[in-house]
Amino acid sequence: MNRREVLLLLAGTAALPDELLAMGRAVHQKIRAGTLRALTPQQNETVATIAELIIPKTDTPGAREAGVPAFIDVMLAEWADDEQRQMFTGGLANVDERSRTAFGKNFVGGTPQQQTQILEDLDYELARLRDTKSDTSKNFFSAMKWLTLTGYYTSEVGSTSELHYRVVPGRYEPCYSLEQP
Repeated sequence: MNRREVLLLLAGTAALPDELLAMGRAVHQKIRAGTLRALTPQQNETVATIAELIIPKTDTPGAREAGVPAFIDVMLAEWADDEQRQMFTGGLANVDERSRTAFGKNFVGGTPQQQTQILEDLDYELARLRDTKSDTSKNFFSAMKWLTLTGYYTSEVGSTSELHYRVVPGRYEPCYSLEQP
C-alpha cells in the first residue's frame, strides 16, 4: 500500500476531519511524558518495528520518527478498554510466536524480509476477513494498521510533510492598504 492509498483509506474513514486531527494532536502532546503506559519495552519495540514496516522512512520521515510507537502506547493506555488492550497485546504475542515458529527468533530479531513475510501473512488474513465480510474489529493487524496510520498522519511530521496541512495557509495581513503606493 502506498501513501496515496493510505490517504484514500483515511479519507474513507472520516476524511481526516478536524476532530481526528485534534484527537491526534492531543495524544501526541501526552507522549512527551516519555514513559510507557500500556506496553512493555519488548512490546513497544515490536510495535515500533511493525509501524516502521508499514510506513518506512523514505524521502519523508517514517513511523518511528513521527512518534507512532508512543502514540499507540498512549492510545492503548487512555483510549482502549481492557478487552481491546488484551486483543492488541495478544496480537503482539502472536506475531512473536509466528516468528519463533517460522524463523526460531522473536519478530524484532528477524531480518526485514522475515518480518515483512509475517506482516504479509497477517495482511492476507485480514484481507480474507474483509472478503468474507467478517468482523475485523477484533483483528490485531487491522487495529495495528489503523493506529499506525492515525498516529502518523496526525503527528506534526505526518500532517505537515505528507499532508501539507496548515491551519491557516498563507499569511495574515489585517490592515492591508487597498491603494497602490
